[in-house]
Amino acid sequence: MKNIAEFIISVKDGGCGTLVKNYALALDKEKFKVVIIVIYRNKQTANDRILTQNGINIIPIYRKNPASPSILYRLIKKLNSWWYIPYRLKRILQRERIEVLHIHMWLLHLVKRISRSIRGMRLLYTCHSLPRLYLAGQRQREGEAAEHLIRHNNLQMIALHEDMRKEINEMFGIENTAVIRNGIDLARFQHVPETKRSIRASLGIPENAFVTGHIGRFSEEKNHAFLVDVFEKLCKQRENAFLLMIGLGPLRWNVEEKLAALGLKRKYLILSHRTDIPQLLKAMDVFVFPSFYEGFSLALLEAQAAGLRCVVSDSINAESFLSELTLPVSLEKSSGKWCDAVLAQPVKGRTNGKIEDYDINREIRRVEQLYLGGLDG
Repeated sequence: MKNIAEFIISVKDGGCGTLVKNYALALDKEKFKVVIIVIYRNKQTANDRILTQNGINIIPIYRKNPASPSILYRLIKKLNSWWYIPYRLKRILQRERIEVLHIHMWLLHLVKRISRSIRGMRLLYTCHSLPRLYLAGQRQREGEAAEHLIRHNNLQMIALHEDMRKEINEMFGIENTAVIRNGIDLARFQHVPETKRSIRASLGIPENAFVTGHIGRFSEEKNHAFLVDVFEKLCKQRENAFLLMIGLGPLRWNVEEKLAALGLKRKYLILSHRTDIPQLLKAMDVFVFPSFYEGFSLALLEAQAAGLRCVVSDSINAESFLSELTLPVSLEKSSGKWCDAVLAQPVKGRTNGKIEDYDINREIRRVEQLYLGGLDG
């Protein structure tokens, strides 16, 4: 049995945390023992709760993380992080006898600090967003760490789609970046036993509402401000319009303030830390996703798997469009034009793949091949 560690900042409810959760649950338990190493732990998230319920060990670098840390605490933590995190990581890897370390997000520079002591350990890194954002620019130290680990520790790079693979290969002068698709349990989203009526009733959403849905962290790249603009236009055309958003993030209050200023305080619902995403998607009539950019969105994949009509910004990678019910719209178009697209009769969009190719039960076999030392194709 191989000992695997997934290394992530925290198991939140966003796409990266969900993917790590999916890996941990789907890996063959007779071949792999998996632990999840986090910088800090948030036991309130849905993904953390699901992993704990399924017996997956989550090991925090910082054993305690105050809900409201003082300025002094944060300063000391920041000053100590450069040596303490690598020190603790090294100790955990040794104690758990880890053979494969799978790194996520912006943690490569920390692994670089212990690179000499982990030579011989198999290292993998998944780029969860645009490589130029994760591995260059403001994250240049991550790119430098990746280059060091590729050269000295045979770090295996993993992309979410073909365009990302080509970009990573070009950035680092390599040819072996693997493509592992973001996988989900398709059956959970395609076969929801509850009725739309009962789900809406449980949420307090009127039965006859026209529900516009969105799932995503409240952050700049998700473009919630524009989503609210679109919804405002929609309310003028549909008296029964209702906005259902699922997520957390620093801009949540900005979004709520804008909705209140527009007189839409009773027309929306925000939920977080949910384990019933398939049911929430079934409560929606249309999924609106105006992101400025995405690596490969699990939320959009889930919405398409649920059979929802999706109105999505065309700035998202074309490989994300997997359903004929998904309509790309330019962010240069006005909120009114987006509203028209939301209300338009279903238009068949162009697909660039099949939903079935993103079944976690299929993709996890490719992940297992990587953990065992190689992957063909």
